[in-house]
Amino acid sequence: MNYSSISDFGANVVSEIDNPLTYCLSTELNNGFLHGSSSDTLGPNSQKCQMFLSEYCAQKWDGFCEAASHNTATSYPNMGYISGCTVPQEINGRRITQGEILIHNTAARKYLQRMHGGHEVYEPFDPNVASSPVISYYIPGRCTLTGKHVATYAVDPSTIDGDVVMDKLLMTPAIAPMILVNIYNTMKNSGELVKLRGTKLGHFYTVIPYFKDRGGLDG
Repeated sequence: MNYSSISDFGANVVSEIDNPLTYCLSTELNNGFLHGSSSDTLGPNSQKCQMFLSEYCAQKWDGFCEAASHNTATSYPNMGYISGCTVPQEINGRRITQGEILIHNTAARKYLQRMHGGHEVYEPFDPNVASSPVISYYIPGRCTLTGKHVATYAVDPSTIDGDVVMDKLLMTPAIAPMILVNIYNTMKNSGELVKLRGTKLGHFYTVIPYFKDRGGLDG
């Protein structure tokens, strides 16, 4: 006996209601009305929404990303990062906001050059929706005691000045200090650091004491 797959069951029409943005930019109450009780774990502060939005905004920063970046909720931890355990929980004595978490996680996705010691796996955003897009993350776990999960980051010097995500990092570097350090070290080791001369990021690496003490762009 042959059984139909879930993708062949019913009309299989992609609905805008099932767009993850309707989960991640809404409220738990509205999600219940739109998507049913199973959406209780897919609210705007959930792990899957953090992961989806970081991937979505890494591809193109738009009005939805901008709106989400202004989320000032501070009651939820960062569960969607891929950059290891060095994620700030506070900035200048206050809890990091969901909007700042989005900026951090988007940067971690956008500037990822290579993930050492881990491989990417995929799963549907909403397993109850056949046409739901997939989200991805790396295994072994994103925060391991064995230290097998190491990311390296870099940027394109020719386009970085028009990058909204980098602009937001440079406005508040404490959102993702280790990503900025990682970019510096990666591009220094590859001989690409000098190409940042004349850019906003290059200026940052020239004037901030931590990088200045390491030779700035000539280090």
